Amino acid sequence: MQLHQTAALFTVTAPKELYIVDYGSNVTLECRFDTGGHVELRNLKASLQKMENYTSLQSERASLLEEQLPLGKASFHIPRVQLTDAGQYRCLIIYGLAWDYKYLTLKVKASYKKINTYLLRIPGVDEVELTCQAEGYPLAEVYWENVSVPANT
Repeated sequence: MQLHQTAALFTVTAPKELYIVDYGSNVTLECRFDTGGHVELRNLKASLQKMENYTSLQSERASLLEEQLPLGKASFHIPRVQLTDAGQYRCLIIYGLAWDYKYLTLKVKASYKKINTYLLRIPGVDEVELTCQAEGYPLAEVYWENVSVPANT
C-alpha cells in the first residue's frame, strides 16, 4: 500500500466583503487564510491592492497589521478615511507557491453633519442676508422656499 500526502487547497476568505465607513474615520479591512498548520511568516506575503481602471496598485494608505498574520488574518488599517479611498480592493495572500485573493469593497459616507443658517439684517435697507452652510459630500443643492424675488445661491 502506498500513501500519498495531499496538500489542502490554499484559500483566502473574507469575513466581510463590503465596508461602509464615515469620512475621516478609521477602518481595518480583513481577509483570512488557512495554511493548514503553523504559519511560516518567511513564506508569507500579504498585500492589499486598489483596483482602478482594470489595473491594481499597491494601496499606499493601508498598512498591514503584522501581528495578526500568525493568527491567519491579513488585516489592513486605513486611518482617516478619505473619499479617494472608496473603491474595490484585492487582498492577495501568497504562501510559498500557493496564492489566492478576495475582493473587498470600501464605500465612504460623508453625510451632512450640521447645517448652519445665519440671518443678517442690512442696515439702511429693507433687506436681509440669509446664509446656509453645510459640510459633506456630494455637494448639496440649496433651495429657498417662499422667495418672491430671485435668490443668489
